[in-house]
Amino acid sequence: MDFLIKHWAPYSRRFSGVPAVISSDLVMEKSGWVSSRFNSCNFSMILRGEGRFERMGRVFPVIAPCVITQWPGESVNYGPVNGTWTEWYCVYDRSQFRNFKARGLLDPTKPVWPVADPASLQLHLSEFAALTRAEDPAWVVDMVDRVAERAILSTWLAPGAPADEYTSFRAMAVSLRQNLARSWDFDQLAKTSGHSSSTFRRRWIQVFGRPPADYLRHLRLAEACRLLVETPLRIKEIAGRTGFADELYFSRRFHMDIGKSPREYRRAYQLDRPKSAA
Repeated sequence: MDFLIKHWAPYSRRFSGVPAVISSDLVMEKSGWVSSRFNSCNFSMILRGEGRFERMGRVFPVIAPCVITQWPGESVNYGPVNGTWTEWYCVYDRSQFRNFKARGLLDPTKPVWPVADPASLQLHLSEFAALTRAEDPAWVVDMVDRVAERAILSTWLAPGAPADEYTSFRAMAVSLRQNLARSWDFDQLAKTSGHSSSTFRRRWIQVFGRPPADYLRHLRLAEACRLLVETPLRIKEIAGRTGFADELYFSRRFHMDIGKSPREYRRAYQLDRPKSAA
């Protein structure tokens, strides 16, 4: 999922009100460390891997999915440990720092935070990557700014969820994401985690902002979007891989949530669509 356009500063915006992205990129399997004093306001969304973030004498653990921020004038050191990480970063002009702070999209006391809804972030990433492939960047630059802002907004943890509880629920979410084709019983999952069904549902909503079944459907559709864009798999195969036994129901559900049919989505975002794909 490469970004074909990475630098957006030269393109004029026609609509105001949203911070303008200067540049952005998706760095796969990043292994090197960064040691720098930035002159910009940056959001680095760590999608896979783990590492450390060092700022003002403090060390913050980095465990994907999470966000790390770099602010104007501050020296920071950060990078992966025990391997590599995958990072989507967005760079803004230093003048936007106060704007982001005032709107609650960054917290100077918390330069690293966990991603509240990884599925939403993946959907935003897919949409952003598609925009970078536009034939006329000037035509989509306003959309680029808005998708980036929505992605940052989607990363924030729902208020009131304790950190240790977030960690355990995030581990369950990872299991869902890795086993999308499985038939999940959330009542059983609640029992296994030591909660009643009602408590489990309430706390899941606290952490992820949506009920467990809705969250799972969101994960499945995010993966379906990725498979439609990145692979030549037939729609029936994608439905099966993402936990939809019935292709017709998958297509209806996809259209309801995404706003396009699977075929329309593939035509809209896939660059080189194999003739065998349906």
